[in-house]
Amino acid sequence: MNTDRNMINQEAIRRELGEKFNIDPERILFLNDKKPEEPWLPAEALMTIARQSGEFQAIDETVEQYIAPLNQIVHRATVIKKDGTSFGRCGVATIGERQDIDDHALAAGRALAAALTAAGFNPLRPGAVVSLELNLPRQEYSQADEAKSRTTDLKRIHAIGIEKGLIQFIPGAGKDDRGYRQMLKEKYGVGSAVAFDGAERASLINYMEQLPAYDEFADVA
Repeated sequence: MNTDRNMINQEAIRRELGEKFNIDPERILFLNDKKPEEPWLPAEALMTIARQSGEFQAIDETVEQYIAPLNQIVHRATVIKKDGTSFGRCGVATIGERQDIDDHALAAGRALAAALTAAGFNPLRPGAVVSLELNLPRQEYSQADEAKSRTTDLKRIHAIGIEKGLIQFIPGAGKDDRGYRQMLKEKYGVGSAVAFDGAERASLINYMEQLPAYDEFADVA
């Protein structure tokens, strides 16, 4: 019953977004199983919506690098608002991550969605623009944005680490993050993600999200 309702709602969302912003509704997908009515938009559709808002003087999205050891593609998107403030974010996809979307399209969409969200334009609610009144010089604003992005990413990494069982809380012993740090050492050659740049954090998040779910009772006889 819920599946049928979700499908009906998804079609309504596709139709509404397609008509409102003149984008192809068939390219609007729903990839988040936890939020089945949350639309995923390809970079081209996001650019169309963002440009129609009139809030940006420039929008750019490009391939940044290929991470061979992890078989990942990294894209970077940069948006510049009318006041000249810029926001750059990376999006990562693993080769073959999904069968229904091209790997580059997946990474590009993630990068641009992240950059627009950082700029106060929520691509999941197209047309919604939030004014960011920080009253900071442009250089300080950029530094504040990077600090905020770093904090957000590190919190997300920590949360995924708990979800995947890499970080555990043992009664009487506190936090055990040896599994997490071992994974970092094996995949990235470091014991902490604190010094990671945006592309490295995006890569780590993408890698961790694809790890199998943690079953706390798996080792119980």
